[in-house]
Parts: sequence; structure tokens; C-alpha cells
Amino acid sequence: MINIGLAITKNKEKFILYKNLINDSVKCNQLINIINVSCEKILYKNIKDLNILLTYSIKSSYLNKKNNQLQWIQIGNAGVDDSLIDEVLKSKIIITNSRGINSVAVAEYVMSAILYFSKYFSNCISYKKEKIWTQWEIAKKVDTLENVTIGIIGYGAIGKEVAKRAKAFDMKVFATRRLQKEKTKTKFVDELLPISELNYIMTNSKYLVITCPLTPKTKNLINKNNLSLMSKDSYLINVSRGKVIAEKDLIKHLKNNKIKGAALDVFSNEPLNQNSELFNLNNTFLSPHISGNFKGYQIALIKSFTDNLNRYLDKKSLKNRVCKKRLY
Repeated sequence: MINIGLAITKNKEKFILYKNLINDSVKCNQLINIINVSCEKILYKNIKDLNILLTYSIKSSYLNKKNNQLQWIQIGNAGVDDSLIDEVLKSKIIITNSRGINSVAVAEYVMSAILYFSKYFSNCISYKKEKIWTQWEIAKKVDTLENVTIGIIGYGAIGKEVAKRAKAFDMKVFATRRLQKEKTKTKFVDELLPISELNYIMTNSKYLVITCPLTPKTKNLINKNNLSLMSKDSYLINVSRGKVIAEKDLIKHLKNNKIKGAALDVFSNEPLNQNSELFNLNNTFLSPHISGNFKGYQIALIKSFTDNLNRYLDKKSLKNRVCKKRLY
């Protein structure tokens, strides 16, 4: 019997729903036993007997039991930076993430932020509050997106969905990814470049979108040195992790209007401190880490997990396996 722990909901009705969905979709469901371990105490009690765990994060306490049977953990997010602790990296446990589940949702958020800035919706919100007719003051600032350059830092599942939607607006798309070795072109990207060309992308993009994973190599990847390369008419959108950007450097650039604005869904520390200067800036759009959320996310997660579970039972390689060397 294969013991599977679900640590994604404390709602008993949802657990039963997810359990049934898994059983209905697994070829050999008589081989599996699904346990609700959303409560920390219950998880810790059962962890030594689990073979598989579906959870949103991993703690060291999950792995310090003797005779631990865990072989595979699937993280319910695309980002796994908080879960790649030493105990995990040194273990033989296979780690998979849920990359791709929220790619469309995040890409739609990015395009919404771009439209928010280009159509000056903040001014329209002010109009509704102040009731002062400002038609021409707003109209003379509004931009179109045709032929405007968007730079995507991290051309993975999310980056590809952003590029696809940007092309639908006839934008010029630059992108970079870590393993890219030379300049190429794809259906949705005009220039797909190595990470060594980061400065080139930042210099030439009106909208810079951060979609790369957080690793030691990407921490503070965006900082005062390369922020200074961005145009005063440019915008930065971060839907990755807050620590990819040196937040203090970004705040300084925003305060001094060295870039025109920023849409931030993630922050160096979350929840964002209520005393953060970001709240007082007129050129920021802030959201509480919701770009990847949508109704039905957990159903999509269960489908992704079940697909991998069938592969596991068939002794096939798992999708979205995390590389413990690259840390994503």
C-alpha cells in the first residue's frame, strides 16, 4: 500500500472531494491510501509512514524521523525556493513543483498591469473620486502597445504565456532564460537571449517583467546598477519573488522617478510591512501576492498531481521535477 498525504486543505469536504478525484483518476487506486495531513500535528504523526506528500511547503521537521518512507513530494506552487532546505537537498526524495498550473493567470495579471499603466487607469480612478472632468489631461498621455518592447526575465511556463499575450497586442518581445546560449527567435519572441544580455533587455524595454525563479543566482538580480539602465518612461512588473529585486534600490528609483512605475505582486518580506514606503508612492500598483491565484486552483493542482501519480505508479519519470543543483 502506498500512503499519500494531502496537506493542502483543512476543509474536510474539500479533502473528500480531492480524495475522490484522485481515486477516480488513478488506474490502480486499490494500491493507494490517501490521508488528510493538513493539520501539523497529524502530519508529524504520520510523516514516517508516508510515501508521497502533496503540500505547499516543506519543513525540516518533515524529514527528521527515523525510517522515513518518503520518496516523492509535490509542491503545490511553481516557486519552491522556501522548500529547498538542506534536509531536502541532501535527501534522495524526488521533489516536483506545480509549474504551469497558474501560468495563464499570472500572464493575464501581467497584461492587466501593462494596460493599467498604458491606459492611465489610475487617473480614471481619481476622476471617479474627485468628479472633475479631465478628459484631455488623461487622453494626451494614453499609449498604445503596438511595437512597444516588453522584456521578460525568465522564459519558462509563465514567461511563454506572457510572450504569447504580448504578441497578441503586436508588442515587440525580448526574453532571456538561464540556459539560453545564443540569440534566437521564436513564434512569440523577437529576441530570445542569454542571461548575459540582461542589461541589453533592461535598456531597451518599456515594460520589464520578472518571471524567473528565486535562486542564489537570481537574488538581487535587479538592483541599482541595472535599474539605472532603464528608461524614465519604463515600468517594472514583478510576479516572481520579491527578493529577485533589491527592494530598497527599486524604491529609491521610484521615489526619484528614474523609472515611471512598477506593478508588484511579490515583496522581499511578506506580508508587506504596513510602513513600507511602497504604499506611499503614486507610481506603484501593489497586490498581495495574488497574480497566480484563481477559482479552481486546487482542482487544477489535484489534476496535475494525479497525472504525476499515474506516472509514478507506472514507474515513469515525473513531470516538473526540481533540479537540486539548479534549485528550480
